[in-house]
Amino acid sequence: MIGKDIIMARQQYKVGTSINNLLSSGQILLSIILILVDFSNSSITCGPGIYSPGGTIPSGDIFLEYNSSTPLEITCILNPDHDLLRKMVRDDVADGNKSKLPSHRIRFYKNDGRVAQQYITIINSTAAQLRVSNPPASFDVYSCLLCLDENDNSVDLFKTSDMSSINMALRNSINTIGYHPKDSHDLDIGVCLNNVFVGYKPLNITNFSCVSNNWENLTCNWTKPENPIKTTYKIYFRLPGRAFSRSFTNCPTDSDVRENSCYWDLTTTPLYRQSYEYYYFSITGENALGKSSMPIRFHHYANIIPTKPTKIAAIDQTESSVKLVWSIGTMSFYSHGLVYKIQYKSQWDSNPEHWQTIIVNDKCNSQSTSLQTTSVQNMNCVEHDADRHHFTVSGLKYPFARYDFRIYLRTALAGGDNKWSAPGYITVNTKPTIPKRPPQTDIGSFQSITSPSDKSKRDVLVYWKTIEDNEKCGESFEYIAYYVYTTADKLTITRRSDEMYKNYAKFNRLSTSIGYEFIVLSYNKEGYSTECSKVYVPSESNTLDKPLSLTKNVFDKQGIFELTWKGADTQKLSTATSLDYYTLFWCEKDLINSQQCNGYMNWMHLPITVSRYNTTVFDNMEKYIFAISANSENPSRYGLNNLEASSSGMVWESFDDNVKNVWVSVIGSTFVGLSWRVYCDDKTGLVVGYQVFYCPVITIKSKICKEPMEVKLVDELHQDDCVGSILVSDLKPYTSYLVAISIFTSNDQTINVDIPIKTLGPILI
Repeated sequence: MIGKDIIMARQQYKVGTSINNLLSSGQILLSIILILVDFSNSSITCGPGIYSPGGTIPSGDIFLEYNSSTPLEITCILNPDHDLLRKMVRDDVADGNKSKLPSHRIRFYKNDGRVAQQYITIINSTAAQLRVSNPPASFDVYSCLLCLDENDNSVDLFKTSDMSSINMALRNSINTIGYHPKDSHDLDIGVCLNNVFVGYKPLNITNFSCVSNNWENLTCNWTKPENPIKTTYKIYFRLPGRAFSRSFTNCPTDSDVRENSCYWDLTTTPLYRQSYEYYYFSITGENALGKSSMPIRFHHYANIIPTKPTKIAAIDQTESSVKLVWSIGTMSFYSHGLVYKIQYKSQWDSNPEHWQTIIVNDKCNSQSTSLQTTSVQNMNCVEHDADRHHFTVSGLKYPFARYDFRIYLRTALAGGDNKWSAPGYITVNTKPTIPKRPPQTDIGSFQSITSPSDKSKRDVLVYWKTIEDNEKCGESFEYIAYYVYTTADKLTITRRSDEMYKNYAKFNRLSTSIGYEFIVLSYNKEGYSTECSKVYVPSESNTLDKPLSLTKNVFDKQGIFELTWKGADTQKLSTATSLDYYTLFWCEKDLINSQQCNGYMNWMHLPITVSRYNTTVFDNMEKYIFAISANSENPSRYGLNNLEASSSGMVWESFDDNVKNVWVSVIGSTFVGLSWRVYCDDKTGLVVGYQVFYCPVITIKSKICKEPMEVKLVDELHQDDCVGSILVSDLKPYTSYLVAISIFTSNDQTINVDIPIKTLGPILI
């Protein structure tokens, strides 16, 4: 730091005009701070009035074109009249070292690194030259320094009070730049420096793009290429036509120079010209090596991005169509064609991310179909009256549904998805209508329960598969069920159900000697479904015999299980018709009564030759119960000619568990013997057979099988049918097993029990 007395005696200045230019150009200024003194007798200097022992040729900033075969040459020349140089020469003569020239003390540095000696040539006693034949493209600071040894007597020049301060200032200035001599005993005195720019003539800009925002303004942007030599780019445009053929208009501000962009609107000077389809731009670049000009033809109307439609409303709705109206503001004055993209989705669409799409234009005399993409519809054009545009979206799938619409627009000349406006949104409900269809029934989707107190009466439950929510189509939806039968004197009698539930209706105390036709419809506030579903329930004497012993054997908690049943020995048919097929039903349990179906129901048909079926329920299997019916084609119809089949009605799976005593009678490493006793009574009946299912499990408390379930069928029965036993063999030692036993009784009862066991280790003999 220079003391206050030195600061008052001498003023500090920056290195020179070229360095000031560098500062104004925004580059990083690396300078050596030198002390200004009266040095009028010097002919060699780093700059006017700069106290320096020499200078460089050329002086100031150096600009070279990369790969142009022009070498970088900087000659550092020492001033022999400088006090330091004269003292140095006198000291060398006094020491007898006449061969040591001042130029031998010249050092060149590139930024903070010393330049290798191979690039340095001694010119004479006071000059040395740096020469690099093909320097890389870069910006670097090259400096010339004079090296003084600490033991050199010439250093005494800097040991006076004033000169010591100058010496310290010079050293600090060198260190500020970052020049660190390899030898810490050396004192480097700054001679001069050059900012060297090796780069290119103005290169063409890239990524040029212009966007008109809603046909109200225009913004152009581009990317300036990398160049070590500062290059200034400016944008100009001219318009087509004789009047503008040679007249170029510049950017309203200097944002093209500062930010590589330019903006025009209806208030700028020059202003934005809306009415021209094409602009002819010229991007000029200029730097120390030359100038360039890049012409660009810009399609104005293909690069307008409108703002989103506003004031969107629905003025007319039906159950399958919505008429939309909207405003587009400034774009309503655009006369070169607009294209609209209308997208919609309903609350019932399975994929909430998928939108149906319609593409139409605003020219009713144009071929709008040519603008169709893989769209869902082939529609007419958008009609408009001044700024009021309207279009009817028809063919909507769901009545009484919430639809989300979004409307985009772009110019007809624009291409690509990036030229659409932002969407305008509206949510509309379609109008209600009558239900689309009745619930679906099956030939055997009924249950007939004879009254225990009056064998001539029965309760009939008629089941159906509920329709989807999107098919209900209106408010106050419900199912309507009634029966119809014709008396012997041709009187037709109808009656509504006594009780209605989610998926079944109950009719109380019907005659067991009459066959009934049941009608089921869907209803809402708009009316009844146009079609109905029918179920015919024959009289008890003409009802087919029911299948026996429907049993559900669970394999694991993942929903894999087996259903088994037995067919009836005889069939009550008045005609020589054989049993044709079974219907296997599954239904969600009632929340209160777990043995009653009251929810989602479905079914499948199986051949008459089948008596077991393996299936999987992918959600919670505990919420389902199962039933089966036997069905026959073309039975006697008792005058109801529209009925073509008859059925036994539904037999539900058994829920009884009367196995009171089960024990392991014997166990080994590969086998286990099981015995049980059933409390037999009139309700249970006699045992007619049983099955054993078993599989290895993870732990003794687990019910998840590690391997497929094995099945054993047992035909031999004990004399006492209420007692049973079995030997299960081919097991693995030290393994936990789950054993499930199903027992079939003569009263159509199925008795199930699960027994966890673990085998012993191998027996050693």
